[in-house]
Amino acid sequence: MILKETIMANFDDIEALVIKAVQLLADDFELDTLKEVDSETPLFGDSGALDSMALVNLIADLEDVVMDELGHSIALADEKAMSAKRSPFADVKTLTQAILERLPE
Repeated sequence: MILKETIMANFDDIEALVIKAVQLLADDFELDTLKEVDSETPLFGDSGALDSMALVNLIADLEDVVMDELGHSIALADEKAMSAKRSPFADVKTLTQAILERLPE
C-alpha cells in the first residue's frame, strides 16, 4: 500500500478548492447564481442557492478533493457542524474555515 503524501494548505488554498467545487456543482445542477463565486457567496440557508441535495453533493465533493489534493480525510457533516450556531455551509468563507478546522496541524 502506498501512502499519499499529505500537503499543508492555507486559507487561500482551501478557498480556491471550495470555489472550484462550487463552480463545478453549479454546472452540474444548472445553478446560474453560483457561476461566479467569491468568499462572500451564500451557499446554503436563507439566501443560499443550494438545496439539501446539492449541499450533500458539495460536501461529498469537497471531502474527496481534500483527500485527493491534500491527502487528508475529513468529515464536514459532523457533530460540530450540526451543532454550530452559524452553519459552516452558509457561504464560501465559513465553509473554507470549516475545512481548515478539520485539517490536522
